[in-house]
Amino acid sequence: MIKGLRNFVYCKVEKDDETGTTYATEVKKLTGARNVSITPQLAEGALYGDDQLLESESAISAIDVSIEVASLTLEQEAELTGNEIENGVLKVNKDAVAPEIAFGFMAPKSKTGGGGFRMVWLLKGTAKPLSEEMATKEDNITFQTPTIDYTFTPRLSDGEIMFKADTNMENAPTEEQFFTPEFLKEGKIGV
Repeated sequence: MIKGLRNFVYCKVEKDDETGTTYATEVKKLTGARNVSITPQLAEGALYGDDQLLESESAISAIDVSIEVASLTLEQEAELTGNEIENGVLKVNKDAVAPEIAFGFMAPKSKTGGGGFRMVWLLKGTAKPLSEEMATKEDNITFQTPTIDYTFTPRLSDGEIMFKADTNMENAPTEEQFFTPEFLKEGKIGV
């Protein structure tokens, strides 16, 4: 069982084609992991015969991810959405092209879940325009936090879409090993 969420990170995808995938040299942090929702998009097929289902198959075609953070600077918003900052002003442009990124996080596991952490990398996704909600202050203070929606697709180089590791498993990578551009490349240590 998962009992928390922390350590939102991202790394830009520099190239993804049949010859391989490369990432930027820096993994960057987002402050205040609040919520992440991961919903696979499925391609499904069913074969019927003799008045019954004979075979069915499904495959992940993409993954929709919604992340909520406690805080997002204008610089981070610009970087994640492909917009620009000019003289201290974020200019949101209809023609902005969001860069492809890898997105990662950690989730502590309960004792009955084996303890340790679940670590996740989603390997190649593009942000949709940022969703924001703001409300007036009333009797109680209610914080409004930004949400970014992404669609992650399989890498062209190998079809991989996500890496997961539990720190309590034998031979599992450490947090320091997992959240690196080197690990993103192949999903293993020492690449």
